[in-house]
Amino acid sequence: MSLKKREPHKDVAIGGRKWRIGRFDALTGSYITTLLLMQMLPMGLDEQVGLGGIVKGKSLMDKGTFMDVQKECLRVCSELQLVGAMEAPIPVMLSDERWGVADIEDDVVTILSLTIHTLIFNVSDFFQEDALKDLGQTFSGLSLFNAKE
Repeated sequence: MSLKKREPHKDVAIGGRKWRIGRFDALTGSYITTLLLMQMLPMGLDEQVGLGGIVKGKSLMDKGTFMDVQKECLRVCSELQLVGAMEAPIPVMLSDERWGVADIEDDVVTILSLTIHTLIFNVSDFFQEDALKDLGQTFSGLSLFNAKE
């Protein structure tokens, strides 16, 4: 499998403001991708990657997990603001979980939009060029995934 070079970020406009969406590190990306596969994607996708027996008891994501995912997404987002004569990325969420940009703490639409943009930007490569099929082949070779109930 040969993946095209991944862009380090993308810029989007939401609510009349400019935002930069960054990449997750590999550990965060694999954690969130696993959550998407096991809890958020439509039924049937798990069978395509050989996970059918593992995720039979799917449930909705609990609030704590959802908040963790959303915070991870917002940590890789910045608002592009003019600082002097230069455009600079200002972090949306700081490492101590405080808001880094003004007027966002009550803006549900922007927060959800940034979260969705971040998930799509970071996880979409995983679903291209047979990555999902390759993952399924990897899992199907493991005895845990071949176990019958």
